Amino acid sequence: MELIHNSISCTKEEEFRELMNGLNCLIPYDFAICGLAKMNYNSMIKSYDIINISYPAEWLDLYIRRKFHQIDPIVKENFSNFRLQYWADTYKRYSPPKDFLCRAEDFGLKEGYTSGVRNPQGSRGSLFSIADKSMKPYLRTEAILEHIIPHLHQTLIRILERHKEKQNNVNINLSQREKEVLQWIKLGKSTWETSVILGISRNTVKFHVKSILQKLDAVCITQAVGVAIEQNLIDID
Repeated sequence: MELIHNSISCTKEEEFRELMNGLNCLIPYDFAICGLAKMNYNSMIKSYDIINISYPAEWLDLYIRRKFHQIDPIVKENFSNFRLQYWADTYKRYSPPKDFLCRAEDFGLKEGYTSGVRNPQGSRGSLFSIADKSMKPYLRTEAILEHIIPHLHQTLIRILERHKEKQNNVNINLSQREKEVLQWIKLGKSTWETSVILGISRNTVKFHVKSILQKLDAVCITQAVGVAIEQNLIDID
């Protein structure tokens, strides 16, 4: 919860690195890297920005020179399905070239987890990878990653694309009713409770929530609350 809280106010790369260090306290790892891709309507990557937390620079240089992204099943799986994957499971399904696996293992990148999030419009997708020489599958690790990755995704967007129009307070316009819905959800009210309080149907609340997610470019309502607070669209108290 502390990591999620800190991610809401994170606006600088240095702060983001501190967040990842905090994650390392919960899930020990030696290597981590984060990326954000711009995608077209066919889910093809147009451009890609990364924040390298602790991946070996020599490996990244080799990865780029040898165009390993064309054969790396972890990357392909991430930007196809955007779900949590344990590397060994993905390798079993796709059987990448042994040379690729051996080179990765030479740098200590033998076992790990990767996950990412695609925004509702499908125009951006993230990738988060953590690894070391002996990271075993663990339900606790998976639960933590599935909970925190959507928040790190939103933080990554904020850092790498903070000058975009969607991050400009003037260009985000929530209706008064959308603000009211968001305020009550922020206070922990359910869809049904919010509908009773506001005197509207449950389906109408769901409609407003969907609109809020699209306007704030959020992937879940918790992130939407964080973005709205950051942009001063709703009160923090």
